[in-house]
Amino acid sequence: MSRRSIVGDNAMLCLHEAFPDLACAPHRHDAEQFSIVLTGRMRFVIDGEARVLGPGEVAHISAGVPHAIESLGDYVQVLDVFAPKRPDILARIQELRPA
Repeated sequence: MSRRSIVGDNAMLCLHEAFPDLACAPHRHDAEQFSIVLTGRMRFVIDGEARVLGPGEVAHISAGVPHAIESLGDYVQVLDVFAPKRPDILARIQELRPA
């Protein structure tokens, strides 16, 4: 998976590119999340309920709710919006910045 991010004062946008067989184990975070599927199809399991989304469809995940994802097919692009900003993603961005 690759990620490109835009960070604002109170929210962040992350463009994720997922390749075949990407799976993210159930997890939760303190940020509300909107996931907009741009290309391909992705299975979301949100609080135990599974849905498959395609281009133009949106998943909403409230803060603190367990969720997991799985890419379906060859290639998926998803735009994730997080509010507030996620400290774990911010830390990874800092690690990747050139000194």
